[in-house]
Amino acid sequence: MSRPGAAPLWEQLAIGVLGPPIMAILFRFMARGWAMTVQGGTVSEKTQKRQRIEFWGMLISMYLLVWGMFIYAWLT
Repeated sequence: MSRPGAAPLWEQLAIGVLGPPIMAILFRFMARGWAMTVQGGTVSEKTQKRQRIEFWGMLISMYLLVWGMFIYAWLT
């Protein structure tokens, strides 16, 4: 059962599964481009390591947020 105006369940699941990786990859590309601009074309190993940590942290936090909203909406 879905609420009026809500997306179908299959669409909600697709957004919950595919949305976070797409957004995290876009963030990674933008962060890498910004680092290349600021550092003059080459990105240092320290920056690359920090960006990897930021990517995984963002991906995990977005999955937690999306699935938390999904579960909350399902329970209410």
